[in-house]
Amino acid sequence: MLLNTIQQNITNFKDNLAFYIEDQSYLYNDFKEKITGIQQELIRKNISKNDFVIVHTYNDLETYATILAVWFSGATFVPINPKHPKERNERILTQIPVSLQISSNQNDKNCLYTKGLQSNTKIINQSFSEQILYILFTSGSTGTPKGVPISHKNLDAFIGDFNAEFNLSNADKFLQIYDLTFDASVHCYVLPLFLGASIFTVSPNKIKYLEAYKLLEKQQITFTKFPPSVLVYLKPFFNRITLPKLRYSLLGGESLPENLAKAWQKCLPNGEIYNVYGPTEATINTHIFNFTKKYTPNKNYNGIVAIGKTFGRNKAFVIDQNNTIVPKNTKGELCLLGNQITNGYFKNVKKNKQAFFTKNQQQVYKTGDLVLQDKDGDYLYCGRIDNQIQIQGYRVELSEIEQIARKFNQQNNIAVISKKNKFNIAEIY
Repeated sequence: MLLNTIQQNITNFKDNLAFYIEDQSYLYNDFKEKITGIQQELIRKNISKNDFVIVHTYNDLETYATILAVWFSGATFVPINPKHPKERNERILTQIPVSLQISSNQNDKNCLYTKGLQSNTKIINQSFSEQILYILFTSGSTGTPKGVPISHKNLDAFIGDFNAEFNLSNADKFLQIYDLTFDASVHCYVLPLFLGASIFTVSPNKIKYLEAYKLLEKQQITFTKFPPSVLVYLKPFFNRITLPKLRYSLLGGESLPENLAKAWQKCLPNGEIYNVYGPTEATINTHIFNFTKKYTPNKNYNGIVAIGKTFGRNKAFVIDQNNTIVPKNTKGELCLLGNQITNGYFKNVKKNKQAFFTKNQQQVYKTGDLVLQDKDGDYLYCGRIDNQIQIQGYRVELSEIEQIARKFNQQNNIAVISKKNKFNIAEIY
């Protein structure tokens, strides 16, 4: 199991760098002492199998140690960001049967305070295979937080299958730029812990893209994952950026413009760019496309780089409005199945009926993403199902208008929206 490997690495690599946070280095042994200190408190409070623990997330060693302590105790980690709107966090709290709240900030009320907690005892691993490791809340298009429970089996499948795609080791250095309430963050700290590698976190209290670049250059980061929007901010400096140590640059969470990927490639003399795709409901990523080695002019749709093929044991197919599978080169809604698919939203029967169905006794997730599969089997991202509008009887994809706007304005980030005028007729802005 994943947590068994991480537990072994924490012991075997005790003198190796585990985290670099806010200009301070922490060894794996430092991390272990934090984990065990917090775990002792969880034991005293009878936190164990199937309990739900809310963690107030900060960019510090205590927060990361808390996550692992919760997992090793067999409980479920539910993150909330104290900087998010109070109303949103309160909605999350009302949906979860909370056993305990934990924070490294003394100002957070009604929480177990973790600063100063540490112990030199052994980690007590009480995790189990059917455990829900974490629940992340995604708003989707409704604005209402929906809890996505990810199990031990789900995350095991992702980490194992994803790691098989790359040549990584405990010598690699990983960048962690994400808010801990996003599933991409799980990728950026669990994969390196699985390898016994090092994690370099980007401070949320500084200008994020500049801090990321400083770490990339100064710490000679070898593996990154961040959204293309980070590159948009860095693009004015591309002619001064050269990162010979960066081997793998993953871009995901947003559509990747072709021209942005081409410009970034020039900064990576020894690195490869990958476009990755996957919703939270399918445990981080299901598709991968090697832009550096496989990109050709037909591997884009409206200037957006292909999301490629599924990796590992993930499977995908495309359906029309009648839930019928469509042939290649035909647009439709992307559906996913495999060991990474969640069993369904947390206590949300109505939404589960809309988003999931069973095929050959397997759970299938309807992503709401509009795609087509080309003759090579690569999937091209065409936008969202709900981004198709009708203008004077014609069905229009907003992504097509955005592509023209990008060319006209020479911009990477363009957003086109539809509003109804006073005559109740849709217009594009």
